[in-house]
Amino acid sequence: MQRDLFDNPLSTTSPVTKAAIDGFVESYIGFGTDFVPIFDASDKDPDCLMAAAYGCLLGLFMETPNRLEIAGRYYQRMIAAMGGGDNRERQFAAAVMAMHDKDISGALKNLKSLATEYPGDLFAAKLGQNLFFNTGNDEGMLWLADQVIERHRTCAYAYGMRAFGREQMSMLDLAEEDGRRATEMQRKEPWAHHAVAHVMLTQGRHDEGIKWMSDLSNEWDDRNSFMLTHNWWHLALFYLEQEDFETPLELYDMKVWGVDKSYSLDQVNAISLLWRLEQLGVDVGNRWQDLGDRVAARSFINDQPFYDMHYAYVLARAGKKDALDALMTGIKKMASEAPELTRGGWAEVALSACRGFIAIAAGDYKGAVEHLRHVQPRLQEIGGSHAQRDLFELAWLTSLIKAGDVGAVLPRLEKRLKFRPHIPMEKSLMALVAS
Repeated sequence: MQRDLFDNPLSTTSPVTKAAIDGFVESYIGFGTDFVPIFDASDKDPDCLMAAAYGCLLGLFMETPNRLEIAGRYYQRMIAAMGGGDNRERQFAAAVMAMHDKDISGALKNLKSLATEYPGDLFAAKLGQNLFFNTGNDEGMLWLADQVIERHRTCAYAYGMRAFGREQMSMLDLAEEDGRRATEMQRKEPWAHHAVAHVMLTQGRHDEGIKWMSDLSNEWDDRNSFMLTHNWWHLALFYLEQEDFETPLELYDMKVWGVDKSYSLDQVNAISLLWRLEQLGVDVGNRWQDLGDRVAARSFINDQPFYDMHYAYVLARAGKKDALDALMTGIKKMASEAPELTRGGWAEVALSACRGFIAIAAGDYKGAVEHLRHVQPRLQEIGGSHAQRDLFELAWLTSLIKAGDVGAVLPRLEKRLKFRPHIPMEKSLMALVAS
């Protein structure tokens, strides 16, 4: 019997399998890159249930045409290895099987049980947090972190997880406290850096945010491409809201776009930053074309409504009609066939929103307003953070302004200015209405 890096028992005698599991677990929680050895470890140790479960997960995480074939191979291995695992391992495997079968509710049920029965399994809590995040359930994210924090009082990652849960629940001071504590415990904890950046952006502490993220940026280079580009994206937002538009464009070219142009979340970070700049009147040149080419080449779409809402705009903006038609066909299919937990996000939010974004790309702002009017109260359902979803709020506001709908846009802008009265971006949006 081996034990993983969080002292959970593993049903294997192989130190090689243990090392591969530890690398996989820490890479997932800490946004590292040591994932692939889990495949070889499971192939050589097929009776280890957890290695098979992690192998299946890695297949699901991949964005290649054969991802489901790979995941299915380890899914079958989990079935064969079930008898050799203990109760924690079997419950975790059941959660992974549910994810493979697109039963997110079933996966979350198992992951919630693991958090209460086996709080040592920090990976299970992190996985559950991500599923709750993707379905817009902030309460669930924080609940999971709260279940495991006592067991992991010496682990920076646990505080980083709770920091983000608290931030999304608007417990801003407590979130910053957790994020700073995690960073003091372990400087290379980019998720904690990111949680504090969220707090500072929400509170309009832009100069502090720039210093915080700049001082820690040397800890991101060896993290996976999402975490690397996402933290630079956060830094760019501080400059953008101060209306220093030159720096975000430089960060886009040097840090946000280009690490892994094929990866969904790198693409989402790039689309989000470029579109914000454009909505604020910045000429972004021909940058949409490269982004559009990369998104049009995707073989993996219609996974999450949050992603597709970004893709719809860039494909429309870059004139990629065939790829856009395929994307929209898939969204319509998901609107009727997605699992119940996510169907509303597809049918009631993403479908109308994407139509609105296509209208924006065509310069039809009145049409965009009609499509977007009813999705605003339900944006939480498509996942993403408050900061990420503010892109869609900006699209709504600028469409209202350009459509001349002062009566609808003025109260929303007044509310934003009341919350953050000293932010140049907010003042400029209000000035557009006055003009």
